[in-house]
Amino acid sequence: MKDETEEDDETQRSSLDDGVSKNHKKRGIGFKGDKAKRAVIGAGGRILFYPTLLYNLLRFKLQSEFRWWDQIDEFLLMGAVPFRKDVPRLKQLGVGGVITLNEPFETLVPSSMYNAYEMDHLVIPTRDYLFAPSIADITRAVNFIHQKALLGKTTYVHCKAGRGRSTTVVLCYLIEHKSMTVAAAFEHVRSIRPRVLLHPSQRKVVEEFKKIQSLETSDATFLLPSGSVKISGFDHLTRFGSCEIVTGLMVNLWSIFIVSFVPMKKTVT
Repeated sequence: MKDETEEDDETQRSSLDDGVSKNHKKRGIGFKGDKAKRAVIGAGGRILFYPTLLYNLLRFKLQSEFRWWDQIDEFLLMGAVPFRKDVPRLKQLGVGGVITLNEPFETLVPSSMYNAYEMDHLVIPTRDYLFAPSIADITRAVNFIHQKALLGKTTYVHCKAGRGRSTTVVLCYLIEHKSMTVAAAFEHVRSIRPRVLLHPSQRKVVEEFKKIQSLETSDATFLLPSGSVKISGFDHLTRFGSCEIVTGLMVNLWSIFIVSFVPMKKTVT
C-alpha cells in the first residue's frame, strides 16, 4: 500500500511531465532532444540531491551567516527545503502558505502536514539547475503570495537551496506588487540573501514576466459608468454587455462635444 508521500510524488511527477510536453509543443522546441537533456539533468539531480543537501546543512551549522531562510518582505519568506521539524516554526512565524518549487524526490514535507498546521500548499514541480517555472506557474505563485499578504499571512517560497527557482518566483512578485525593475528586485533579494543565483533560463523568464507586466500596466483605461476598466484586447470586451460599452462611449463623446463646441455664457459684471 502506497503511503501519502509516494502518492504526492506520483502526482507531482505526472504534473511535471505534462507541463513539460505542453510547454514545448506550444513553443515549437525540439522535444526529443530537450527531453533527453532533461532526463540527464534529472538523473544527476537525484544523485546530487542528498550530498548537496548535506553540504548545505553543514554550512548552516558551521556558518552563522548561512541562513536556511530569509525575510524578503513583510509577508514573504524565501529559503531552502524545509524539514518536518521546521513546520511548527514556520507556523510561529506567521506562515499561512508554502510554495514548493521542488521535484517530488526533493520534497520532504507532505501537503497533509502543512494543512494540519493551517497552511495552504502550492506545489509547482520544477527541475533544478537549468530550468525555470513557466509564466503561467509563476503567475499562480505570485497571486498566491499576494492573496496571503492581503490576509496578513506570510508565504514561504522554497526550492532545494533557496538560490535559483525560488528566487525566480520572488523576483516576479516584487516586480508585480512592489513595482521594481528586474535589476532592482534582484539586488534587493541579494542584499538579504547573498547566495541567490539565477541561471540564464531563469533570468530570461523573469524578464519575460516583467515585459508582460509592463504591457498590462500601459494598457489604455476607459472610464465607463460602472467604473474604470482596463482593456488590453478585444477579449476583455466580453466582460461587459455591448449595451454598457456603447452607452459609456456615447456619454464620454457627448461630454467632449459639450466642452469643445457649445459656447459658454459670459459672466455679466
